[in-house]
Amino acid sequence: MKLKIYHVLFFVSVLEACQKQDATKSTPPTPKDTTKVDTSDTLKTPIDSFITYRILKGKNYCENNSYPLWKHSSLRFVAIFDSSCIYTNVDPANQADINKLYGFSDCTTPHHANSARFGWNWINGAIHIHAYCYVDSVRQYKELGTVSLNKEVNCSIETLPGKYVFTLNGKRDTMQRHCTDSIANGIKLFPYFGGDEPAPHDIQIKIKELK
Repeated sequence: MKLKIYHVLFFVSVLEACQKQDATKSTPPTPKDTTKVDTSDTLKTPIDSFITYRILKGKNYCENNSYPLWKHSSLRFVAIFDSSCIYTNVDPANQADINKLYGFSDCTTPHHANSARFGWNWINGAIHIHAYCYVDSVRQYKELGTVSLNKEVNCSIETLPGKYVFTLNGKRDTMQRHCTDSIANGIKLFPYFGGDEPAPHDIQIKIKELK
C-alpha cells in the first residue's frame, strides 16, 4: 500500500514539473530592447571635427573657399591659432590690418554692405581678436581681446534687431547692425588674410563649428 502511494506521489510531481516546463515554453522571455538612442545632441563635438583652413603663401583666400548660404540667429565656433599665425608684413603699416576669421554676410546683401565676422592680427607678440562688421556699407571694428597660440578660443555672434552680440571666451560686446529682425540672411564667410597684403607664408587655423 505504501509503495502504491509512493508511485502516485511520484507521478503527480513529474506531471506538475512537465506542466511548469510547458508553461515556460509557451511564454518566451521578453527580448531586451536593443534600440540605440541617439545622444549626439547631448554630447560635445569631438576634437577630430576641427577643420583646418589653410591660406597659402601669396594668397588671400583659404583653400577650397566657398560661399554656402547662411540663415540663422547665431554662429558659434571654437578656433585654434598655431605658430603659423605669427607673421610680419612687408609694409609695417599693414601689420595692424585685420585678417578675417569666420562669420557671415547679412540682410541679403554682399558682405561689404552688411556682415559680421571675427577678425584677428598678430601684433606685439600676441593674437588680437576683433569684431569686424560692415553696417550699411560702413566698416566698423573693435578689439575684443588677445588670445594664446595653441589654445581653444570660444567665439559666438548673435544677431538681434539692430545689433550683433560678439562673445569671446565668455566676454560679451556689441556692434551695430543694419537689419531689424533676428535672423542673419546671407552667406558664410571663411578665413581670409588681409588687408592689403597676401599671406607672407602658409597660415593655418583650426575651426570647429558648434550647434
